[in-house]
Amino acid sequence: MFYDRVMERPEIVITDEAYKWESGPVLLLAGPGTGKTYQLAKRIQYLTSNGVSPDEITAITFTQEAAKSMRAKLSKKGSQEYVDYDKRPGRISTMHSLGHFLIEENALLVGLKKGFSVVESQEIRKLLIRDAALLLELTEKDAEVAYQDRTKANRKPHETSKAIVDKYEEILRACNAVDYDDQIALACKILRENSHLKKKYSLNTKHLLVDEYQDINPDQFELIRLLSEDHTKGLFVVGDDDQSIYSFRGGSPAYIRNFHKHFGKACSVLQMQTSRRCRQKILDSAVSVVVKHDLERLDKGSYKYTQSDPGTVTVHNCPSDDREADILYAILKDDIDRFVERGGEAGARTAFILVPTRLYSQKIYSKLRKLGTKISVQGPDDGAGWASFLAVRRWAEQEERQSLEARRCIEVLIEGGTTTIPTSRARKDTVKRAAGMKKIANLWLSVLTNGKDLETVLIEAGKEDLECKEIADKLEELRISYKSTKVHDFFEKVTGLTKTWSSTDKFFEDLDRSMQRGQASPATSVDNYEIRILTMQSSKGLEAELVFVVGVEEGAIPREAEDGDVAEEARLFFVAMTRAKEHLHLMSCRKRTGATTFRPIPHGLKKSRFLDTLPKETFHPPKK
Repeated sequence: MFYDRVMERPEIVITDEAYKWESGPVLLLAGPGTGKTYQLAKRIQYLTSNGVSPDEITAITFTQEAAKSMRAKLSKKGSQEYVDYDKRPGRISTMHSLGHFLIEENALLVGLKKGFSVVESQEIRKLLIRDAALLLELTEKDAEVAYQDRTKANRKPHETSKAIVDKYEEILRACNAVDYDDQIALACKILRENSHLKKKYSLNTKHLLVDEYQDINPDQFELIRLLSEDHTKGLFVVGDDDQSIYSFRGGSPAYIRNFHKHFGKACSVLQMQTSRRCRQKILDSAVSVVVKHDLERLDKGSYKYTQSDPGTVTVHNCPSDDREADILYAILKDDIDRFVERGGEAGARTAFILVPTRLYSQKIYSKLRKLGTKISVQGPDDGAGWASFLAVRRWAEQEERQSLEARRCIEVLIEGGTTTIPTSRARKDTVKRAAGMKKIANLWLSVLTNGKDLETVLIEAGKEDLECKEIADKLEELRISYKSTKVHDFFEKVTGLTKTWSSTDKFFEDLDRSMQRGQASPATSVDNYEIRILTMQSSKGLEAELVFVVGVEEGAIPREAEDGDVAEEARLFFVAMTRAKEHLHLMSCRKRTGATTFRPIPHGLKKSRFLDTLPKETFHPPKK
């Protein structure tokens, strides 16, 4: 039973053995490095060793990597979490994978055929939502709002957004496809509308274990509710409201903070208080930020630590980003030298450089390449060239025509500036562009009504329309060149028709940057030492001995927000800081290049307000 009435928050019970807790539903508050994965694995071990069938257990993780890690823990002989093969649950997966499984078994109920595809590409999703808006005589601005509502699983979207999303889903179904978020929404629809199926699948979720509960959105909460509704006593969720950083996807710490309201008097709220990752100064500093700037957070008291060494937190106020790169280089070189002097260490040593956006990494990466050790940079970060080139290749290699890949390819051609339809960068031909994009969007009408693929419709439209014929002819040129036995034919045709690189120099810059990433000179490479440059958002779930957080300035950390709400920004900073196990360096600059900040005046930057909350006794100034 789920409760909506106001209830007093239940007492938080401190325990290191939450996995043994009998009275559920259970919320386990697990801060950085307190062992949440261990608790989930031990929960499975505990349940199966006490007579629970593995077929009655489902564990949901936030990422595929986490699911893989969970399975590895359970299968490693000699580990504290080891579970015999015949007692391991068959369903340990992400929530999206679970949703996909439910849809796959019941595809016809939601208008799909077997072998449906999942659209994960953000570019294609945005294109189709824009096309849907234009089909409805609405604007690209309306499409942007609908995209945000869709991504956040907004349960009360504006009527315009709902109409756009409905048309967007109609296009997807005509292509026998779902998008990434459909996997949750459609699974909920199946369970809501088919009580016999809900009963069937809930037999596998008598014990439902959920990781990263602070990151769920409304659709994900609904799926958890539907699967656990008949067995709430077996619900066991783990999370930390201080680490809720996905509001752009509809995630909210409210699901943790209102757990007792959602699940009633029977629920238990437990907490693990011992951090085995962060040293005391690091976690104390991070906690000070969320205590000050997130007033609705759950009070978890003081953490305990397993390490006697308190660690270090150093704040650097740099005159410029050039000087910042120099300081990073000097600190890392010193750390690498000491690592080598000790003869390396069993295992490896890792340093993270966490940035607000990839633009902040350019000067740093150029400087650090001289260190002669492995440097990896998150994501392609090589401009739009490679993404466009690969999109054309994916379309060309399909044996049968695929409408969604064709739509992406059409967009690449238009944005290349080699068609008569102006690009999105055009400033003078906005009326002509709007007419052209409406024409492309209208191609879907025949796909929806006649069941044809988009490319066939384009070719037919080209018999009467010169702009459609022009694009269809260019697509044919690309397909012919792809089938050529000469590799350079396809490369030259793609780069010529799509202008993926504006110049030869630009191509070689991107190629050099791509080839250099993750590589070091074999003559100077330091074994077992790795430097990783990541955005703060993507660092979640990772850890390193040495961490630098770059861009700790107003306008970057925290970002400028119209409503002035910095609570999530504080939580994101908390996550970044707590990736550090031993040493944390916080970097602010008084001047950065305009290409990094996109500000008209690149100087006069102010240090972040978050730095003012740090306990003075927890950090020390850098050496002169």
